[in-house]
Amino acid sequence: MSAPPGWDEAAVRSAGGHVLQSSAWARIREQQGWRAEFVRVGDPLPVALVLWRDVPAFGRFAYVPRGPIVGSADDLAHALETLAELARERGAVALKVDPELTADEAAAPLAHAGYRRGPDAQPVLATLVLDITADEDALMSGLEKDTRWSVRQAVKRGVEVRTAHDEDALRAFYRLYRETGERARFITRAFEYYRLVWRTLIDAGLATLRLAYADGRAVAGSMTWRCGARDLYMYGATGQEGRKRFAAYALLWRSIIEAKERGASYFDLGGIPRDPTRTDDPMYGPYLFKKGFGGAMRTHVGAHDTAPSALRYRAFLVAEPLYTRALQLLGRAR
Repeated sequence: MSAPPGWDEAAVRSAGGHVLQSSAWARIREQQGWRAEFVRVGDPLPVALVLWRDVPAFGRFAYVPRGPIVGSADDLAHALETLAELARERGAVALKVDPELTADEAAAPLAHAGYRRGPDAQPVLATLVLDITADEDALMSGLEKDTRWSVRQAVKRGVEVRTAHDEDALRAFYRLYRETGERARFITRAFEYYRLVWRTLIDAGLATLRLAYADGRAVAGSMTWRCGARDLYMYGATGQEGRKRFAAYALLWRSIIEAKERGASYFDLGGIPRDPTRTDDPMYGPYLFKKGFGGAMRTHVGAHDTAPSALRYRAFLVAEPLYTRALQLLGRAR
């Protein structure tokens, strides 16, 4: 399904917009077996990209990734009611929303519309958000002492940051990302998956890939997404040589400054633990790196589901993880 005129202006470029609500993301997911539906609740807001898939024995399931996109609390209530009605009309086993809003902003409208806390589809539930409206000197002064030293040290150790977008750059970034995954013990997918996502979003002007080079070789990389009034630090990867040269610090600092230069008001440093004191959290290491750049912690309300049939929904919650796991194993076998 093609996006209606002006969709990305509202869904991505409005203040609370998100790349996961873009027409480009719809194209990506349609190539992965989902069906995209563009729901315009108001003009220009609220809007919701609804992704549909069929689940054997249960029928239709719908997901609104990082949406709906709204302009106010009143907008949210209206959008949630519209989406719940859509789920009822289509006989969906569930429709999941996942707005990047706090509990103070979203908990009451979600409860009033009959949504319940459901399994999370996105791993990030808390972030650090940095106000970047100050001048560059003030932002540099706001860094923790060790972080400021590391940013400057990268330059002294010969690190050069460049924006990149060709096929060789994507492969270099994937190599670094896979190496990082093996070291940090998180799962990475095949190159073809990332190539589809990265290439589509870069070509749509929604993502920027930066690589850090030392002695002519890529030693670290990062990708940011353009989401409304902020840039989002979405992926980061560093090889052993990049770690020795503090390349990740140079990359993140350049990303922040270029976001400021393009007119963004905030820089979202990405996922951190919901409880930053939990040293056993897998995201604790990245948190220590990110917090050196500053920012205020923001916690999302989390995914919530509306389900026309409570009985069918409870059975679905038991069966769905098994079905998803089977799809993952099938994909790896292929």
